Amino acid sequence: MASRNLRKIVIVGRPNVGKSTLFNRLAGKRRALIHDLPGMTRDRLSDIVELDDGRRFELTDTGGLEYGDSPMSAYADEIRAQARVALREADFILFVVDGAAGLLPEDREIAQDLRADAARTVLLVNKVDRKDAEEATHEFWELGFERLMPISAEHGDGMDELFDVISEVIPADSIEDEEDENAPIRVAIIGRPNVGKSSLLNRLTNEERAVVSPISGTTRDAIDIEIERNGKRYLIIDTAGIRRKGKTTDEAEKLAVISARKAIERAEIALVLIDATEGITGQDATVAGYAEDAGKAALLLVNKWDVDEHAQDDAKKFEEHVRFRLKFLAYAPLEFISAKTGRRVDKIFDRIDEIVAGHRQRFRTSELNQVLERAIAGHQPPALRGRPRRFYYATQLKSGPPTIALFSNMDEPLHFSYRRYLENQFREALGLIGTPIHFVLRARKGMKRERRD
Repeated sequence: MASRNLRKIVIVGRPNVGKSTLFNRLAGKRRALIHDLPGMTRDRLSDIVELDDGRRFELTDTGGLEYGDSPMSAYADEIRAQARVALREADFILFVVDGAAGLLPEDREIAQDLRADAARTVLLVNKVDRKDAEEATHEFWELGFERLMPISAEHGDGMDELFDVISEVIPADSIEDEEDENAPIRVAIIGRPNVGKSSLLNRLTNEERAVVSPISGTTRDAIDIEIERNGKRYLIIDTAGIRRKGKTTDEAEKLAVISARKAIERAEIALVLIDATEGITGQDATVAGYAEDAGKAALLLVNKWDVDEHAQDDAKKFEEHVRFRLKFLAYAPLEFISAKTGRRVDKIFDRIDEIVAGHRQRFRTSELNQVLERAIAGHQPPALRGRPRRFYYATQLKSGPPTIALFSNMDEPLHFSYRRYLENQFREALGLIGTPIHFVLRARKGMKRERRD
């Protein structure tokens, strides 16, 4: 996540030295995926960290800088490029080495790359809690950095001292008002693997931020990047491709699903990507269902529409098929795009603004009651076990999504068809697009509740 007027602190080092563990320790949350496999972090992963006094900085975890003749992954060049972009933007660098493994040739090569930035670099010897690691710390002095600190990112040893060092470079004006009315719109890009999420992220942000590869599953972590467009701020969250539960036998993929679902929880709106060349699948429905389950606004994006030739009514037929398979997202608009060429991508921000405005909206009680009265006049609610259901009034409990309490003579759930009728009535009257509407049934206070076991 990038943000205005914030110092940028970047964590670098060869693969598997504990960068992601350190990132999670400093950020105070389990954002980066942790696993013994080298190269788990393939993209830049950023978060805003707040110190005790309210000062804030942007912390970035990079993919491991891979050196030598045998790179540890098929993405070595891309990962190295991502890390070097982060370094160019950094105000302060945390260079992590593995104290338990000792000084390796790759550490020396990275140190050589950082030589020009030595004044803004601190060398962190990690895993000093392991046997004999603390005694081996002295050998890292030969890398030539004036500041060296032994730490254990896993157990928190040395973290207080590290925060003291970090606080020295964080200015007092990095405190942000919690009531900022210009808070960014949080947008998650979701979809099954290889539908073009990273390509869309790069297109939306106009930079090669995510590693793009035709190999499915390239992105495992969720990546945040904040951008400003026409005076509005957007926090774009790219997520790992979500596979079906039965397909996630690899531990790293299971962690990626957890990361993606957490990213959806943090977002206000989900951009649900569908591959036009493969059509709508059960896996697409599963991914879209995560957004619907979380109560998020949604925009359906059919990507790669430019790959094949299409007849005049192909788009209409494709949308009908999508609507049939994703009935639960009937409220979500649909756009045909090409993330690769940029076709119709410019329309996405206008759609996001329109959808999120309704998602965040709060409505007057009088306005909601007028809608409810018209809806009841047009179609009376079905009786329950021979007892007529009556509605007395409606009021909004919260926004994001709009959640409306319906006070009634009974609080038993509405029949799904009548709930859908009410949702359509409120949606049309309130001009809500792309956001779910939640209803909460409440028995009016002071009345005998008519619940039966």
